[in-house]
Amino acid sequence: MDTGSTLDETAHTVTRTVRVAASCDLVFEVLTQPSQIAQWFGQRADFPDGVHAGAHGTVGWVDHGDFPVRIDRYDAPTVFAFTWGTPGEPIREDNSTTATFTLEKDGEETQLTVVESGFDTLGAAAGRRAAMEDNARGWTEELDELVAHVDGLERGTGLAPIADVESGRITRSVLVRAPQQTTWDVLTDPVAIERWWGHPARFPGGLREGAEGTFEWTGHGLMPMRVERFDAPAVLELLWGELGEETPGDDASLVQFRLSPVGPDRTLVTVVEHGFTHLDDAGRRAAMEENVTGWTDVLNALVTYAERADA
Repeated sequence: MDTGSTLDETAHTVTRTVRVAASCDLVFEVLTQPSQIAQWFGQRADFPDGVHAGAHGTVGWVDHGDFPVRIDRYDAPTVFAFTWGTPGEPIREDNSTTATFTLEKDGEETQLTVVESGFDTLGAAAGRRAAMEDNARGWTEELDELVAHVDGLERGTGLAPIADVESGRITRSVLVRAPQQTTWDVLTDPVAIERWWGHPARFPGGLREGAEGTFEWTGHGLMPMRVERFDAPAVLELLWGELGEETPGDDASLVQFRLSPVGPDRTLVTVVEHGFTHLDDAGRRAAMEENVTGWTDVLNALVTYAERADA
């Protein structure tokens, strides 16, 4: 049931409820993780110390700037709440509102409700009314995007990568119908990597934090790699150098894989590639467009291989 956004001028709240054809676990992950938030709510999200009650960070839009955010509740997978303020200012009572999300299981689906409160502290009545109307339109658009994002994940490989040219960041998520450990094993075993990536991967000492190795672009040469983070079975970070380099140089990309279990037999995989900022505008756009195509093909192949491995 989608009730649309409603305003309560007595309680000074904006409310919207949507039905999402997915489990609470998956919806909560998409709702709360920065790499997911940046795919439906704004263009970027950053929480340096992780996502938990009391954490501080930002959510940003290209046209509006970065909004300061404080997480007030993080009760997976049922309640998430944050207070957000005004770009360029610390969060105060007179410049912030609080959005509280509740997730309720309904068969195989999730009923998601957001209630945004605190508009009564924003100053004059006319300004409060304008802010409520603006945010009502916002939740209509943003929650529609969340529903579409989750639907794309559920449909398999339906989501296209998102390229933020300004920041030099590419993001893509896929839902793998295999357990987290199986997916991690496929992601980090050089033999498996060659089969789903399509190019040889060599790490003489095995994949571990600090290990160095290469990916071969068949017919073109070797690309040096260094493992920056190896937190099994959840996070893998690789520093990815240029063709012909001995080790990753100053212009290397950082590629981050995050694996999150969404139930006992499914895994949400998100890859974020940071880099490209050393290139001029035209070169950056061209390089990112090429890698967008690459991540589409590569992650589709990862899904197929991991699901077959679990069969």
